[in-house]
Amino acid sequence: MSDWELQERREEMARREVGHTLIRPALSRCLIVFFLFVILSVPLVQHVAEFRDHAAGERRSPLPQVYDVFSLLPAAMTVSGDSGSPSGLLSRIFMVNRHLLKEMKGFEEALDDQSIVGRWIRPKIQYVLTAWLGAGNEKAYCGVQPWLFYRPGVDYLAGPPFLDSVQLKKRAAEGGEWAVPIEPDPRVAILLLKEQLAQRNIKLIVVPTPIKAMIHPEKLSPRYNGRQTALQNASYERFKEELEREGVLVFDAAPVLMMAKAKGDRVQYLATDTHWRPEAVELAAERLKDFIREHVSLPPLSPFGYRAERSEMTQLGDLAVMLGLPEKQRIFPRERVSLRKVFGAGGEPWQPQKTADVLVLGDSFSNIYSLGAMGWGEGAGFIEQLSYALQRPLDRITRNDNGSYATREFLAGELAKGRDRLAGKRLVIYQFAIRELAVGNWKRIDLQPGSVAQVKYLTLPAGSERVVKGRIEAVSSVPRPGTVAYKDHVMAIHLTDLEEDGRPLAETDAMVYMRSMTDNVWTEAAQFRPGEAVAIRLIAWSDVAERYEGINRSELDDPALQLVEPCWGEAVKK
Repeated sequence: MSDWELQERREEMARREVGHTLIRPALSRCLIVFFLFVILSVPLVQHVAEFRDHAAGERRSPLPQVYDVFSLLPAAMTVSGDSGSPSGLLSRIFMVNRHLLKEMKGFEEALDDQSIVGRWIRPKIQYVLTAWLGAGNEKAYCGVQPWLFYRPGVDYLAGPPFLDSVQLKKRAAEGGEWAVPIEPDPRVAILLLKEQLAQRNIKLIVVPTPIKAMIHPEKLSPRYNGRQTALQNASYERFKEELEREGVLVFDAAPVLMMAKAKGDRVQYLATDTHWRPEAVELAAERLKDFIREHVSLPPLSPFGYRAERSEMTQLGDLAVMLGLPEKQRIFPRERVSLRKVFGAGGEPWQPQKTADVLVLGDSFSNIYSLGAMGWGEGAGFIEQLSYALQRPLDRITRNDNGSYATREFLAGELAKGRDRLAGKRLVIYQFAIRELAVGNWKRIDLQPGSVAQVKYLTLPAGSERVVKGRIEAVSSVPRPGTVAYKDHVMAIHLTDLEEDGRPLAETDAMVYMRSMTDNVWTEAAQFRPGEAVAIRLIAWSDVAERYEGINRSELDDPALQLVEPCWGEAVKK
């Protein structure tokens, strides 16, 4: 028998054996029962847990979360649109479909996040992966123990040039079916901002803040040991040159931090956090002061008498939290930092002044050590340190996330409401994490002053509160816990059909901000859905703005609602 005939015979035998695999009936039934048990135990455990939460008053709805899916289509059908013509009807169908796709994605993520089994098993699996294999997750990369790195920052350095024409087209086409296309080119947005400010004789300084992997690449990979210059995306120098050619001042802190690092191998960034250490913040503020005095002529002021005091803070970084490890993990230690807290001449904590001639737009790199909700203390952030170095008051607008547009959008909203935050300004400092150049949405935003038409939205005077009932018309998006670098979040809610003590109010609607995530745990408000009836205790936004304004916040999609004076809300149990 030839080799070819032998091979053919073997293949024929293999086919016959595969088609006649034998398994004992008892074993077959046991496997079926086991697999059914595994499949059905997850929803069964979830149902029991959520029924118990409702009985204990911790969950409003008696139905488990999975049944929320039946409310998605009715809510999507309320999306406005012209259906009076065939083309209008088709447009409305597509609009409803986009809205439904968006809500379905959010529903699936909510199911995943709130899964009892998932919340129990994920930390244990992640602990094994991190402790034994040195593996992170989709947001945090493990470096040299105990260093962690934020993935978008690493992507900024390892990815393609952000100004490459192919990359710009690719990013412009990204997003889901329901998402508005992004504007990926930072030059367009920044030059527009510069022109709008120049019309009011206001200078612009752009501060693309270095990220950890730029300054400490050796903590991510040993092959960078001894490197004397910061890592950088291939497009950065071109970006900087083009802006400076158009008259935009660019303050680059990377060389400053690299020089400080070289002196005794001083660490400039937190090992388990996304952000820089207080020493780096103070140094960058001091060098920015010199840069301002060299390039911008500000009216002379008598020193404001700001003074500083030292205090210490111990905390676990946001990247370690984002890994979702068990609470008692010992892989990553808490870090201790020394803060230089800034006080006024009378000993009062530093406060921004809206009448100051310098306005700082900043993201979480400004808020770290300034916004207490971030867990690293207050009164010692980048803006406070700059104010201390200049010995002059500063105005500020900060937002933790979306540094590419969030603060510009907020400034535009203030102007549109008739609050001219640019009145009397001579300089605007625009600080954002440098990774935003490659991953941010650089949408063009017009800074046009205006006034809001009188509408029947509920507003409250300072120091007052009211308990109202209403129906949720719309809610803003809420991030999944552990998927963003910030453990706190504020959402926006549009309430309609307002009533108080059973009587309808003359002000039929209200725009409400509420906490949606605290310490990486969703609040009750995070589960609010359109069409739901709720009771909320409202207080004046002005009473809490200083405390909550800098926290990462999502807005409603309707630009008109973003111009409405908001209230602050707290859920009232029924």
